Amino acid sequence: MKALLPWNGISLIRHQINSLRKGGCSEIVVVLGHRSNDVCGELSGQNVTLTKNVDYKTGRVSSIKCGVQSASQEADCYVLLGVDQPRTHDVIAKLVESHIETGALITSPRFENKGGHPVIFSSQLRKEILSLDEVDGGLRKIFNEYRNVVNEVQFSDSRIHLDLNTYEDYQKALSLYAD
Repeated sequence: MKALLPWNGISLIRHQINSLRKGGCSEIVVVLGHRSNDVCGELSGQNVTLTKNVDYKTGRVSSIKCGVQSASQEADCYVLLGVDQPRTHDVIAKLVESHIETGALITSPRFENKGGHPVIFSSQLRKEILSLDEVDGGLRKIFNEYRNVVNEVQFSDSRIHLDLNTYEDYQKALSLYAD
């Protein structure tokens, strides 16, 4: 299970929570799916909102919608980050700061003209996010609709593309990026 893999001396899920918190996120919602009880145990005392996506097998859109629904109504934006996309707090802080400064609807990190993660969506897009369907292409539908106003934040670090889809990806990332 990816969430519980070791990363810099702690589990990957705790690393992500720490990075989000240190990066400026005041509210963190963790969407649980597969082996949710194991992850819940790992997150004891972490001061996060846990929500279970019973439809997690239908795809990522259902988890995103579950997280957005569980976020407080006062949320200004949603920083969307998968547990298998480890980021440092400075990457998140740079994105959050830029998102706030520009008042953007969408903020996307870029490296060598290619987008990465996390992507930030303004809460003004809440209804559109909640109306998404996996068949429509998920978040890409909203991203494409607002492409001309996306706040692109340039990075000189390829880690914004890091995605641990396989165990081999994880092993390679450990050798390159783990402290």
